[in-house]
Amino acid sequence: MKALLLHCPEIDCIKKDEERFYGMISALNRGGVIGIYYSLHAKPQIPGILLLERPDIVFSADYYALDESNERQSIHKILYELQVPYIGSTPEALELVLSKSDLKEKWQSHKVATPQFFTIKKNDIQVSGLESLLGATEYPYILKPDREGNSRGLDESSIVFDQISLESKLRELLETYEEVLIEKYLGNCSDFREFTVAMIGNGQRKLLMPAEITLKRKKSLRIITTKDKEEHHTQAIPVDDKTLLERLIELAERAFEIAGVRDYSRCDVIMADGQLFAIEINGQPMIPDKWFEVCASGVGLDSSQYINAIFLAGIVRNIEQGISNLIIPSEMRQHLPSSIFNMLTKSR
Repeated sequence: MKALLLHCPEIDCIKKDEERFYGMISALNRGGVIGIYYSLHAKPQIPGILLLERPDIVFSADYYALDESNERQSIHKILYELQVPYIGSTPEALELVLSKSDLKEKWQSHKVATPQFFTIKKNDIQVSGLESLLGATEYPYILKPDREGNSRGLDESSIVFDQISLESKLRELLETYEEVLIEKYLGNCSDFREFTVAMIGNGQRKLLMPAEITLKRKKSLRIITTKDKEEHHTQAIPVDDKTLLERLIELAERAFEIAGVRDYSRCDVIMADGQLFAIEINGQPMIPDKWFEVCASGVGLDSSQYINAIFLAGIVRNIEQGISNLIIPSEMRQHLPSSIFNMLTKSR
């Protein structure tokens, strides 16, 4: 089986990203998948790459590629329209989870606990949502760019305790981002804890794997920033408390189901005052990734096996949807624990 791996690298991360994807290719080789990596710089490249490589399946690490007009276009929508099998969620599900506020509204309508919030939007002529700002009284709040992942746009000043600091931080964020999520900050609760729940699979054939996220260095205000992640100031630990494990799985399963994500994903969850709250879903978590790896270790998967499990989930789904005549590599059966392979392929 031949897999095409696509990524739109940032200029200062090209070498680092290449190393990451070549590690992914090495992992896939152990499962009988030949991986080919391409740096993707624009939408017009996609048809040519597909024609040249003729992959059996595609993995795109990014949501968008720029078209001829420098407008963002969904890579997964392009693959869907070309009827090319790919790993990951539908374009619609990815759009939903990319907007923290849209996802939280959907969660609220389905009674999934998430911290209270409101949004401020900027367009060409005005800022909307200011009436919510004037009514903000439940301090502290945390301000986040609505459509950014990996803690982008977050630092200690994102947590605000009064109207002046709220308005100041909001002005700063609106200079860069079109929409800002203002969410009730619960990190000052005495029992506050953070978790992430990785998902591999679809429907009843699904692995849900929680881990607790802690900071190696204590902060006066509990917040995980991009710098904390990139400089490895965090650590993930598989959850082994059975009661807590069951609670996290129950909440995450519902959160994933409502979001409509598939194949693989990751849901961030917090505990405050004894209650669990869904925070956001990363519909395309970076892989290989240390957090996802630690989550997967909780069910007995190593750093190469969880990559193959993600691909297996996508392969099985594409086969069942009749998108392509894919065949599961025999090496994948041998490489994965039998219990995991059987669970992800049961009823086949």
